[in-house]
Amino acid sequence: MKVYPLCLPCFLNQIRKTAEVAGLSREKTIEIERAAAKFIWKDLEPEKSPGHNATYIHRIFKKMSGVEDPYRILKDKYNSIALKLEPQLRKEIFEKAKDRLAAAIKLAALGNVIDFGVPNAFDLEEEIKNFFKTPFAYFDEAILERFLVPGKTVLYVADNAGEIVFDKFLMRELKDRGLRVVLAVRGGPILNDATVEDAVKTGANEIADELITTGKDYIGVDFEFASEEFKKAWERAYFVISKGQANFETLDGVDDKDIFFILKAKCEPVAVELRCNPGELVFLYNKHLLELKEENGED
Repeated sequence: MKVYPLCLPCFLNQIRKTAEVAGLSREKTIEIERAAAKFIWKDLEPEKSPGHNATYIHRIFKKMSGVEDPYRILKDKYNSIALKLEPQLRKEIFEKAKDRLAAAIKLAALGNVIDFGVPNAFDLEEEIKNFFKTPFAYFDEAILERFLVPGKTVLYVADNAGEIVFDKFLMRELKDRGLRVVLAVRGGPILNDATVEDAVKTGANEIADELITTGKDYIGVDFEFASEEFKKAWERAYFVISKGQANFETLDGVDDKDIFFILKAKCEPVAVELRCNPGELVFLYNKHLLELKEENGED
């Protein structure tokens, strides 16, 4: 996915929001926003993904503010909230489901509403209450079933803190189907993305057969910056589960691997790329998306 014009004001809005979370002064916020605007003006790479460009903008923020992990307190808060909800979700939704794989996929998708990097308000309790009413633009469960081969390895690329608790349902279901699960989180703090610390605090590491990182503080996945352990895990994986917008932005167009995207389309550019409406949930096989593009005569 490439940068859309709508991404540019979103970059600056992310800086403003992050500065607010970090408690920066008006003057310091404006100073960092001006530096971010200068990057957008001079160094933006529009042919690369929004996640790629946002990574450098947030590195500007961290360098100028001196705050390495501005969302740490909020990440801990939403990890805690999600962990308290986990028993309720298991009892009232997952265990009552006739199709537990479908329920696990939907819970993983609903967890994606926990995203402080996108400037939209959300009500977690309300999202859960309306669980079965939430529309899915695509739900490629039948395709996933063909990949659930006992003994094979799935690479599960996580997205946000808090959300990672919702991922535990799908990770457990995959393991119950006989698969080996490798969980990948960010290698350094960036936005509210899950790191090793979050995986450990939520117990997600105890479900995974192996816990690795994607590399440094990179938003999404870029193989130029990915860790060697991630590259090896990618090559060995039978298929990949990709959570969230940033992972989709950076992995969209990678067609030499079987990837299942799980996310909520939280902005118009991502919705356009996914051929869905903003606000819809998506569980989409990358080859299915490729077919949609080919039908429309797109490269």
